[in-house]
Amino acid sequence: MKMSSRHYDVVVVGAGPGGLPAAIAASRLGAKVLLAEQHGYLGGNMAIGLPLLAYLDKDGNEVIKGIAQEFVDAMKPYKAVSDHKWCPLHDSLTIYNPEVFKVVAIQKCLEAGVELLLHCQVTDVNTDNGRIDSITLFGKGNKLEVTADVFIDATGDGDMAYMAGARYEKGQMNSGVLQPPTVMCTVTGIDSQKTIKYIEDNPEQMELAPTVEHYPGYDAAYFRSNPDYYTMVGMRKLVSQLKEKGEMPIDRDTLILIKTMFPNDMNLNCTRHLGIDGSDMFDLTKAEIEGQQQNLKLVEVLRKYLPGFENATLSNIFPSVGIRESRRFHGIRTLTEDMVMSGEIPPDSVGLGSYIIDIHDGGGKSTICKKVMPYGLPYGIGVSADIDNLMISGRCASMDAVALSSARVMPPLMALAQGLGVGAALAVKKGCRPAEADVGEIREILKKDGVMLEPSPEAKVLEFN
Repeated sequence: MKMSSRHYDVVVVGAGPGGLPAAIAASRLGAKVLLAEQHGYLGGNMAIGLPLLAYLDKDGNEVIKGIAQEFVDAMKPYKAVSDHKWCPLHDSLTIYNPEVFKVVAIQKCLEAGVELLLHCQVTDVNTDNGRIDSITLFGKGNKLEVTADVFIDATGDGDMAYMAGARYEKGQMNSGVLQPPTVMCTVTGIDSQKTIKYIEDNPEQMELAPTVEHYPGYDAAYFRSNPDYYTMVGMRKLVSQLKEKGEMPIDRDTLILIKTMFPNDMNLNCTRHLGIDGSDMFDLTKAEIEGQQQNLKLVEVLRKYLPGFENATLSNIFPSVGIRESRRFHGIRTLTEDMVMSGEIPPDSVGLGSYIIDIHDGGGKSTICKKVMPYGLPYGIGVSADIDNLMISGRCASMDAVALSSARVMPPLMALAQGLGVGAALAVKKGCRPAEADVGEIREILKKDGVMLEPSPEAKVLEFN
């Protein structure tokens, strides 16, 4: 086995929404950065067909800019991304071509001077006196020992932080139950206008559970006026009827149908795998097997019962199960339910979030959705309370379970990641721990880079019923 070693200022592990902006931001400030990724592409969940949620808040005001917006702007010349469209349920949706995004992400990293290493995973983390000395990356039978001043865990599940011995929590606070993951797929041959006509003639199919809060107008007229920009959550009555007949292969009460950039395609975010822990490889294996089998059966059921899907064909099952929740690590600050629900914007915020509280019940009951005002993402939620040179970016950052259900979507995670990348670079430059980085200086840099740190004073407020 070949063994080699290298040193960097900043090492980011995981090239999804929690890793990409961190690596780019740190490198732009002069840090020598390695971005390591287990797959052969960049993007994580941004590369599998989910829409980007909540660039706009519940009232349609912009809250996310910075590197997150740069990615969107870089896709526009390829006609590979929509505008940010307000949504009565999801606040806003941005539909894009994930294949183009993969290339754009590479271009952005290379332009910033980030060194990329794909097809590798962390297998060892060596710590001493509360600090990471080195990590071992493994790929194709070879090992690379990497040392750095600052390590950023953007693996989603916090694999590097876990191996370093950092403290973490899992699950909802009262029960410990985790939100269930989903294996997504794409179906082609869809007549979406026919599906919209079906819910126009059967409006009860868009009646959501009483636990789901949304603005009026989440109906056929909305979907018809936004034919290329929607995520349709509904068919609750149809799902219930098919469950009673024993024909519905999934454990949920609604369907989530996501319009793509391609006219006759839909992404299905429908399977729900109860009792699965995304940080357990045996559970992941179980979910992948269940999800792939269920998607094939689901397409057959939809072809039979849902107008517009008569000619549906399964064209793609996404390469990995989508995890909503696993480990959340202890930071020097914690984002809490109270902070999110009150719209608190602390003075140490490095970005904003505003997505709905969105808890997919791990016991098989209805999803809980609540509207929130924009809130701040404090720098310290991404700084480990246990390991001096470790930062935690993405859904493994320091949040309670309810706060996570809002901040876990990609745009706010990108906003946080950019702030952490700036903090990492400043810590390297000044020879201090990330916890000692000057948050005021971080915020000034972010402002110059166009990041929103507070809502616009001209923000409008919509009437809510």
